[in-house]
Amino acid sequence: MDPMAEWLTDKRGGSFLVREYRPADRPALEAMYADFEPKRGAQGLPPAGAEPLRRWLDRVLARGAHLVVEVEGRVLGHAMLIPMDDGGAELANFLHQSIRNRGIGTALNRLIVERAREEGYRRVWLCVEPSNRAALRSYEKAGFRLLPGSLWAPEVEMEVGLPER
Repeated sequence: MDPMAEWLTDKRGGSFLVREYRPADRPALEAMYADFEPKRGAQGLPPAGAEPLRRWLDRVLARGAHLVVEVEGRVLGHAMLIPMDDGGAELANFLHQSIRNRGIGTALNRLIVERAREEGYRRVWLCVEPSNRAALRSYEKAGFRLLPGSLWAPEVEMEVGLPER
């Protein structure tokens, strides 16, 4: 099993697995995104349509760190850390609508922040739409804080600092 693989329990008592993405996961990841709602719901992502989705995944999977969430053997979540020029990483994550509001996203956020710390990133940054209250709460529970001046912007910026141990 992966060194990053971890079985966890959601708010309903169901189990889920968070683990490293593997190239063999690509078809399952594409299937998850094809069924993802709302389409283009997070700053235009994930892209709608099979070909734009494939091109986007080609770009994002080529670098950074990627974790997937499995529930009952199905890939239903994806978190990515994309390196930034300032020594930080940008976080993006997507949970299939069938597993939202169960604490899975918060667990995934905590694990990806820990992964960023292990990889030596100085901070993890993200942006989220201010209307996405569930995501804002989840990020805050994982240690993210709002950046000043972003609360009334079209996108809220958040970050968690990762000081060296």
